[in-house]
Amino acid sequence: MKYCLVTLILFSLLSCDSIRLYEKNISIENTVWDLSYKPSFEYDNTDTTSKVNLKVNVRHSRSYPFSNLWLFVNTIDPTGALKTDTLECILAQKDGKWLGSGLGDICDIQCQFKSYRFLKQGMYTFEIEQAMRHGDLAKIEQLPGIMEIGLRIEKQDHK
Repeated sequence: MKYCLVTLILFSLLSCDSIRLYEKNISIENTVWDLSYKPSFEYDNTDTTSKVNLKVNVRHSRSYPFSNLWLFVNTIDPTGALKTDTLECILAQKDGKWLGSGLGDICDIQCQFKSYRFLKQGMYTFEIEQAMRHGDLAKIEQLPGIMEIGLRIEKQDHK
C-alpha cells in the first residue's frame, strides 16, 4: 500500500508539468566543473511555429564561492550552424542569501536563458560551458561547488 501511494504521488507530480517539452540534468563530477567540460543536450524539434522558453538548471552547494555563474550556451541547429550566447545566472542576493530552493547544503535554481523559436525541424544540440573569470580576467580552470547543470525547454504560457 505504501508503495502504491508513493507511486501515485510521483505520477501526479510529474503529470502536473504540462509545459515541459524537454528537461535533462547532468552531474558534474566531484562537484568541480572543469573548464574543458561542456555538458551537451540534444533536443529533436518538430515545431517551427511556437515559441519556447529555454532555461538552464543549476544545482550548487552553499559552499559555491560566488553569487553568480557566467555561462556560454552554444546552440547547434540541424544544419550544423553554431550560435553562442552568454548567460549570467544570479545565484544569490546582494546580502548573500541564496536564491532558488533547496535543502541543507543544496540549492536549485532555473535561469531564464531566452524566449526562442526553433526555425528548423530536427536535432538541436546545446552545449553549456562555464565562463567564470578571476578579477584579473583569467579563466577559472576548476570551478568548485557546481553539482549539476541542465537544460529545460518549455512551452510559453499564453494566458
